[in-house]
Amino acid sequence: MVRSAQINPTYLDFSAYIHYNTSKDMEDKLRLLRNVILFSKLSEEELKIIAGYCEYKQYKDEEVIFEEGTFGESLYIVKSGEVRIVKRLEDNKVRDIARFIPGELFGELDLFEDGQRTATAIAETDATLLAFPSGEQDFEEVLDDHPNIFAKLLNILLVTIAGRIRSTNNLLSEKTQWVADLRKQMIFDKLTGLYNITFIKEDFPLQLPGFGSNTTVLALKPDNFKYINDTYGHAVGDKVLQLMAETVKNGIRSSDIAIRYRGDEFVVLLPDTETDRGIKLAEVLNNSLNNIDIAQFIDGSDFNTTWSIGVATYPVHGDDHEEIIKVTFNTMLEKRETGGNGVLCAGK
Repeated sequence: MVRSAQINPTYLDFSAYIHYNTSKDMEDKLRLLRNVILFSKLSEEELKIIAGYCEYKQYKDEEVIFEEGTFGESLYIVKSGEVRIVKRLEDNKVRDIARFIPGELFGELDLFEDGQRTATAIAETDATLLAFPSGEQDFEEVLDDHPNIFAKLLNILLVTIAGRIRSTNNLLSEKTQWVADLRKQMIFDKLTGLYNITFIKEDFPLQLPGFGSNTTVLALKPDNFKYINDTYGHAVGDKVLQLMAETVKNGIRSSDIAIRYRGDEFVVLLPDTETDRGIKLAEVLNNSLNNIDIAQFIDGSDFNTTWSIGVATYPVHGDDHEEIIKVTFNTMLEKRETGGNGVLCAGK
């Protein structure tokens, strides 16, 4: 009797197990790839080719995935866990700049640019990542073997980046007025409406070269303002400051710039103005300030302010914005210490 050949059931079970798990592994990879924008427009066959170069990698909590400065050899899709991207600072501290959760892709730009990583990736929790390509394949070799697929990927990547740029530009356009308002708050004095000391520090040095061959600066300070504050209070003092600021602004040309420097001190910038012309403007301004009517704020009392005004011209009396402001104030203080109530030019 001839016995029929018997098939080893253990072999069948093991083969079925391998086939099942291989198919499941492939389907998991395809599912992740399909849901990522970069791979979403590839055909099923193209996705299978990509999946064939992918490999799952496991990372423990706080384990480094890649370091800043290393070359990008793979991109990653988060299957489980979380990943944070950090930037190393000079003081050995780190700053979080991005965070990725399951289904999200990271590291693609460094891979396609064939450049060094600009940040460090760290597993926020125990994480499973799908790496493409796996450590066993070189990206350029994979690209050479499948140029049509990578032409598609590159096109998708460029379209995605362009979309991000458009979104950023739209956001900036929407926020333009907000940014302008914020800038206005930074460089304007709330009480008087004049520019403030921030303008002197940040904008004046940038604008000075375009002001002409000579820029004359005036520094102004009332000689007896302290009496108003001490006698009638700071609320009245604020109203008088507003009137002083209005007088300064109305007494200068449209091309000139009035600034509340600090407290009761004011600065006036006179672009394209030589020293003699600046002195004349300062004298006219001094006369107007001496005659402002503050009786309405001090119960009708008879009181007039007097002023000390310093004048200096760039580049005659100072080589840069800081020096010309310093010289102008020192000149104003010199006038104040010798009795005030007038105009003094630097060097005279």
